[in-house]
Amino acid sequence: MFFSDEQLLEAVKEFKDEALDLLNGMEEGLLEIREFGIGGDRINAVFRAAHTIKGSGGMLKLTHLVEFTHIAENLLDEIRNNKISITDNMIDTFFLCKDHMQSLVLFYAQNSKKEPDDSLKTMSGFLMETLQTYLNGSVKINAPKKKITKNQEGVQYWQIDIMFSKEIYSLGMDPANFIRYLSKIGEVVKIQLNTEYISDLEHLNPSECLIECTIAFRSSKSKDEIIEVFDFIEEDIELKLTTLNDAQEEQNDENQSEEEEEESESNLLSSQNIEKPIAVNNEKETSIVNSSSLRVDSDKIDILINLIGEMVIANANVVQRASLIENSGLNESVSAVSRMLEEIRESAMKIRMVQIGETFSKFKRIVHDISKQLGKQVDLTISGGETEMDKTIVEKISDPLVHIIRNAMDHGLETIEERIAKGKNQKGTLVLHAYHDAGTIAIEISDDGKGLDEEKIFKKAVERGIISEDSKLTQKEIFNLIFEAGFSTADAITSISGRGVGMDVVRRNIEALRGTVDIKSTKDKGSTFTMRLPLTLAIIDGFLVKVGATHFVIPLDMVLECIELSARYRNEMHGNNYINLRNSILPLLNVREHFSTGNDSENLRENIIVVQYAGMRFGLIVEELHGEFQTVIKPLGKIFRQIRGISGSTILGSGEVALILDIPMLMNHIVALQAHNEKGDANEVKEN
Repeated sequence: MFFSDEQLLEAVKEFKDEALDLLNGMEEGLLEIREFGIGGDRINAVFRAAHTIKGSGGMLKLTHLVEFTHIAENLLDEIRNNKISITDNMIDTFFLCKDHMQSLVLFYAQNSKKEPDDSLKTMSGFLMETLQTYLNGSVKINAPKKKITKNQEGVQYWQIDIMFSKEIYSLGMDPANFIRYLSKIGEVVKIQLNTEYISDLEHLNPSECLIECTIAFRSSKSKDEIIEVFDFIEEDIELKLTTLNDAQEEQNDENQSEEEEEESESNLLSSQNIEKPIAVNNEKETSIVNSSSLRVDSDKIDILINLIGEMVIANANVVQRASLIENSGLNESVSAVSRMLEEIRESAMKIRMVQIGETFSKFKRIVHDISKQLGKQVDLTISGGETEMDKTIVEKISDPLVHIIRNAMDHGLETIEERIAKGKNQKGTLVLHAYHDAGTIAIEISDDGKGLDEEKIFKKAVERGIISEDSKLTQKEIFNLIFEAGFSTADAITSISGRGVGMDVVRRNIEALRGTVDIKSTKDKGSTFTMRLPLTLAIIDGFLVKVGATHFVIPLDMVLECIELSARYRNEMHGNNYINLRNSILPLLNVREHFSTGNDSENLRENIIVVQYAGMRFGLIVEELHGEFQTVIKPLGKIFRQIRGISGSTILGSGEVALILDIPMLMNHIVALQAHNEKGDANEVKEN
């Protein structure tokens, strides 16, 4: 297949996405092999991943990747055919090979026409030598570019009859590439085309492939290895292989001169002394299996979402203007457009939603590598992998998750000796769990380790000048000290932790996504880190309210109910910030007072919006209720980003700006006030 530079770059980018998916599957398969052995289809799945990458890379002429993967593939083939027994060291080598193949794929995606740099070539050489060490004594590797001569031992003559599907061009395949690849594993002596089915020029369809040919071929490769050249199009080809018998070949070698040999090769196609043909996919109807999925660049989806967001804002303006005109036909049309726009919005948002299980699966390798490095035994359990969230958020939580997992394995889980001494199972447990909760997605990372040591954390924070020695902190505040920059309880710096970086990055990244992270821990029982994140960063359903002259939006998924702040409730409050709602204490936050939005509201009618987050409820005191509102989230300017309790803004149909309330932040503010009030009361009792 011949590509222009632009077409080649696009093809390699598409190959990158496919290859990375295959490499993830390869890593998953290797992890399963380490745990359960090569049984079932596990070793075959790993082999197919390497084989597919090699084949696709060969079609794009990514030579270095093909040559490297070729040797790894051969070792995998020997293992799956039970010629070589797999060992832990081999699996570790395959992990390194997977990582290196990924590096090569990413390199070619940026430099499709360049040779890999010296560092990549050095790593290739090291790994190829290691793989060859495992292969020595069991299989001889033929370099892909090595030309096979007539006198080589084990050379066979083959006749290959090929008929390609008419639709093969539409699959992006070029038959010439497969024939060209044959020359890498042997020698193409002659090609004879069959033109019987080619119509005259007037009726010729240039998009149809009409290639049918017979190839005279000689190679030391086996029948199966030759057939593998065409594996990628087995559904779109009719292929037949025949071979000369060995006795006739030996006689030809002894009796023919060089001229006679050349004549024999030219007449090879018409030789009658052939064995019974070996048919592959013979008499099989040519068919194309259509995929039900479509791979789309995420940038294109982002552009679509942004355009829909602008349409939502423009539509809000149209709705407002139409409401001022007493025209039932116009209002009905506007209502219909609004409904369709909402359906488009929901459909577009679903396109960006992905299951978090794929991200979780990547951590199996991290846990495997770190556990070996630390000499600990760790069992990783994953649940809730089917939970969906915005792809943008999924991509941005990978780093925080890595830091929390590394921290749990290094600081949380004990060594084998320590666990045995405590009467625990010598294998520690690490759990990744995801679930939806009140319009957010919650991700829990739990371990059954030693738990957080409050006293040690407090002491280290004092030593590092983060807090003063006479600070009065709640347990939650002490736990949150581990998120401070430069904080670490490690006694020594290791390659994994101890430098005081990592956990501060966790909090910073999660808060940048308008999320929160919470810690629960019990000494010698373990710890649980809970990250709560919004489902999307683009468009949400909101509840629009007004306080003074300012509009606010509350995420609708967090709203439980609206009640009027009646005189009865005011009398029950007695100046306190809570009410008794159906025999349950409901903390309150006065939005006017908290954000200082204007004059006193004594003479105004007030309402309470009851919201829920992280299993807790509280009420927001507001004035006007404007109902549901499709909210396009706009980031705040740099000047306003430090305002606590505001997560973003949106534009109303009137052109006014409404502020989006950060419910998790406001809830933390209320909890902190309650905790300090309770602690103050307790200290007062002690003093008395």
